[in-house]
This record gives sequence, structure tokens and C-alpha cells, in this order.
Amino acid sequence: MYSPNYPVSIPAQQTCEYILEVNEGSRVKASVIVHTFNCQQGTSLALYDGNDAQPIITFSSNTPPPPPTQAYTAKSKILTIIFSANGSYEPVGTEWEAEFTGK
Repeated sequence: MYSPNYPVSIPAQQTCEYILEVNEGSRVKASVIVHTFNCQQGTSLALYDGNDAQPIITFSSNTPPPPPTQAYTAKSKILTIIFSANGSYEPVGTEWEAEFTGK
């Protein structure tokens, strides 16, 4: 799975939501591979465990980029990834991909 419009940026005011679901009794493990993550104000990438309201982790213009490859494991069978470009500027360099498996 890739960032929207990969490998180029997406227009501002866009949100993409990916719901990863594995078989009952398994947990989702996703590795986020960041090629470049030079976000403009208002652009973010967040990972959520199941239906939790608080993300496991969020990357944005206010946080340092993630390591080149980092794995995140949900406590449930669902992991939601939300990529949002809601700033007033067009995002630049938001190239990422994610690989996931059931664990």
C-alpha cells in the first residue's frame, strides 16, 4: 500500500483512510517505509489500533519523521492508517508505503 498519488504529492484538503483487517485471533503488524516525509503544515500520517480514538503514533510537520522502516503491531485484528493533507499548502515529499501481515 502506498501514500495517495505515490510517488508524487497529493493536493491539499485530502484525506485517505486505509483499514487493514486480518483473521480473527490474529493481530495486524504494519511496517511503514518512509521514502521522504517532508510535510507541510496540516499534513499527517496516523496509525490507529482498531476503533481507538487515540492513535498509536502520528507523524506530522510538528514531529520528526519515523525511522526508514518501523513496524507497529495493533492489539486487535484491525489497524487503521489515516493520511491527511488538510493544510492550506500543497504537501511536498510525502512518499511512504506500508506492508502488513497478520501475526
